[in-house]
Amino acid sequence: MNFWRRFFSLALVLLCAASFAFAFASEEALELEGARLIYRLSEEEVLVFQGKLKYKDMQLVADAIQVLLKKEELKAWGNVRVTRKDEGFTAEEVIYNWREDFWFSKKVSSEITGKGIQGKLFFHGELVAEKDDTMTIEGARVTGCDLPEPHYFFEAKRVVIYPNTKVILYHLSYFDFGRKLFSLPSYAFFLNRKEQLPFLPLLGYARNTGYYLTYYHNYFSGDAAFGTIEASFWEKIGWKLAVTHYIEDAKKSEKGKFYVEYLDKRGVSPSLAARGEYSRKFSEFLDFSSNFSYTKTLGEAKDRLSLQALLTYKEKKITSQLSTSYATDTAQKSDTLSLTWTTSYDLGGVVAGARFLYREDSRWGAYTDEDLQYEFSLQRTFGKYTYTLRYTGHEDLEGDTYTGDFVRFVRKVPELEVVRAKERIGKSDFVYVVGATLGHYVEEDTGVEDERLNIFLDLEGKSSLGRDLFLKPKLRFEQNFYGNGFARYVFSGSLLLEGEISEGMNLVLGYNRAGYAGATPFRFDYTTPKTEYWSLGLVYSKGPWDARFETGYDTMGKAFSEGLVQVRYEESDAKSIELRGSYDFNEGTFVGVMVSLSWPLSQEWNIGFDGGWNLINGKLESLRVRLTKDLHCRTVSLFYDRSDDTFWLEYSLKAFPEQVVRLGGE
Repeated sequence: MNFWRRFFSLALVLLCAASFAFAFASEEALELEGARLIYRLSEEEVLVFQGKLKYKDMQLVADAIQVLLKKEELKAWGNVRVTRKDEGFTAEEVIYNWREDFWFSKKVSSEITGKGIQGKLFFHGELVAEKDDTMTIEGARVTGCDLPEPHYFFEAKRVVIYPNTKVILYHLSYFDFGRKLFSLPSYAFFLNRKEQLPFLPLLGYARNTGYYLTYYHNYFSGDAAFGTIEASFWEKIGWKLAVTHYIEDAKKSEKGKFYVEYLDKRGVSPSLAARGEYSRKFSEFLDFSSNFSYTKTLGEAKDRLSLQALLTYKEKKITSQLSTSYATDTAQKSDTLSLTWTTSYDLGGVVAGARFLYREDSRWGAYTDEDLQYEFSLQRTFGKYTYTLRYTGHEDLEGDTYTGDFVRFVRKVPELEVVRAKERIGKSDFVYVVGATLGHYVEEDTGVEDERLNIFLDLEGKSSLGRDLFLKPKLRFEQNFYGNGFARYVFSGSLLLEGEISEGMNLVLGYNRAGYAGATPFRFDYTTPKTEYWSLGLVYSKGPWDARFETGYDTMGKAFSEGLVQVRYEESDAKSIELRGSYDFNEGTFVGVMVSLSWPLSQEWNIGFDGGWNLINGKLESLRVRLTKDLHCRTVSLFYDRSDDTFWLEYSLKAFPEQVVRLGGE
């Protein structure tokens, strides 16, 4: 059978010889073409010069490609370029076994991208092996500089890359300014997150801390578990040791983050702190999530612990959740516990629901307060209307009349709610929702028991006054009637006029009003405060210029809000100036002015300025000056902060703009 398959493969080659391209059958199609093709039947070998090969989502181009059918392996050499999806690399020689999905390459160059990288990282390796989505490079060089002779680079005897996850470098050395600056036994950085760690320990001096040193180290305890160790020392403060551990296992749908910190500050007792969050999807129907925090002062009875957990079960007709919350404080000698179970089941057009809440509040040696709340409901949607019937209750489980009960409960015995679905008014851009609730209520903390009918209307929409000018009204209205003869209404609404009134000029004019009339016997009925307020916003934006003005007027308080003015000119991040200020219309004075400036002094030098001036007392409240030199693929900046009277130096690689090596400062 194998002989005949090889025979038909040879026949296919001969038929396609005119175009020097063929494809042979296998479990996955492999296509090969080239300028000149040789087929050795006895050795089951295909040799192509100036060849191009396609297999699955991979494409390979090389001066020469050799395919060994029996071994299910190919070898390519001479200007080899391999592309897979959006990634690729070049090499002098490549060996690939498609049965084992194993790569081996010599003299490799490629690029790395990720969430924590700005632009690209470039790496070169003497030998590269890739298997099971893991790439190992021997004799590697990595840089974010795109020059043939990069300004800086990292050399490592060995690099292990987990695509889109992490990179680990062994026997790492860093070169910059023409010399080796430091060496580390190992270093790791993430590709799936923005935060990265400094390549160098942070060393400096600040007035408040004295000399300080902070060292970070990334570690990996497995493909799904990794973390960061941080050790810090401050001459005037003390020292800290912290560990952040991550769990990210896509196969188990498991994710977690845990932080533990030991802090030893001068003059106070050492403290221990921990916090974390963990989630996992156990099956198609069952999910779990949790979080906790813990603090302890060593040598003292000061422990605080809080934790929350949620278990969710969801199928086609049933949804059920069990949540718990617990907190304890030894200093306050108290703890609280709550357990909540909610469930709903579709009976076929009618959804039945239940909710139980157990709460316990304990003051050690004083009292323990226990309460149980419950609710049962039935819900049916018929046409445009949704009907909900609720019955709620409350049991004081400890049976006392302690006035400090933390539960303030309103029993619904029962309550019927009818809500009409959101609907458009005619062909306009206005929609409304209307509904009503009718029930018998018992307010436990006041002892009031009465009936209430609540009717509400929500209305919102948009009306065009021109091509780019719109009027947007919004209204909430409620009318209540009570069994004791009381009645009241509550309303809140806004009217917003916004749009472009001329080229580059946009207007936002708003009017808000809220109020009520009448009385309610219940404390739980929310009463909207009586307010009336006008707001004005103007925005001009054209080219590099942007100007904004905002203010408002309270008609009931007869007072203006501060007028905020902002003018900004921005050609780029390195060339911009912004002026911000505020004006007190009530006093007729300017309150303060803030200025932010970033401006090039030359092609390589840039100056920055951030300052605030209080125009009432005439004092300069804040001032920070920055002088930056662009070193192509990295930057170095000198800062001065007047408020702290502090200088410091910052050095950063452009590939990691969020991470800065800092010397001096606070």
